[in-house]
Amino acid sequence: MRSLRSPDARSSRRLLRAFRIQGWWIIKIDVFDVFIGELASGNPCGVVELDNWLTDAELYQITRDAGQPVTSFIVRIDGQFHIRWFALDGEINLCGHGSLGAGAAILSKYKLDDVVFFSKHGEVAISKKDSLHALVLPSWEGKPCKAPIEISDLAVDVVDVFSTRDLVLVFPSVKAVVDFLPDDERLRKLNDHHALIVTAADGECGYVLRYFAPKIGISEDLVTGSAQCSLAPYWFKKLGADSLNVRQLSTSGGDFEVERKSESLITILAQARLRALAI
Repeated sequence: MRSLRSPDARSSRRLLRAFRIQGWWIIKIDVFDVFIGELASGNPCGVVELDNWLTDAELYQITRDAGQPVTSFIVRIDGQFHIRWFALDGEINLCGHGSLGAGAAILSKYKLDDVVFFSKHGEVAISKKDSLHALVLPSWEGKPCKAPIEISDLAVDVVDVFSTRDLVLVFPSVKAVVDFLPDDERLRKLNDHHALIVTAADGECGYVLRYFAPKIGISEDLVTGSAQCSLAPYWFKKLGADSLNVRQLSTSGGDFEVERKSESLITILAQARLRALAI
């Protein structure tokens, strides 16, 4: 059997992993690239379907050994799919790209048109729409606030500040978002917020963002579906639109669309591609 950490194993289409956890376990991990586009390589996630839940420590160990930014774990119980998401520093309460990757895996395996994942934090629905996968997420209304003292100097030029689960800084231009320089040490001290998002309008039909979550081991996320729960309602209102194009300006880049589904829900439309076998 190949070494767990061999380059070939990491890049293969269907990864077979062996773990010494209460004996030998053979774990298959599919890796999906999500939010890809013509000039964007998106954000990878591991997807693992289990017969039964392992312990938190075992799930965390698998996540660390898989080496992806997020690994989604799925268990089918009484015909329903239950999901948990783990980042490299621990469990997270919602993951957009992890949900899309998991949805793409389950829709393909079981030949379904749509699937609902059940989690401790609510339901997540995934469906196919032409060549894209659609993810329905909650819409979070932001509360205006001041920039915390820990990062007040990073928010000098912002035009708006609000909070949801995350702290959001709205800048006047795309260039300001590109040029933003985060400080991981100070961001870890934002005790009242999961992460920091910086954003700006991208013309009249879209917006850009960057997402920083060092408290959960993500200095800067490659592409972040759950951030749109905070951003999409804000930009729908500001730009007077119900459908917007989104670009995440990370090192890999991410392209997708967001639509207003209702007053309390948004839909994210994105590509999710299973990695090809490395030869």
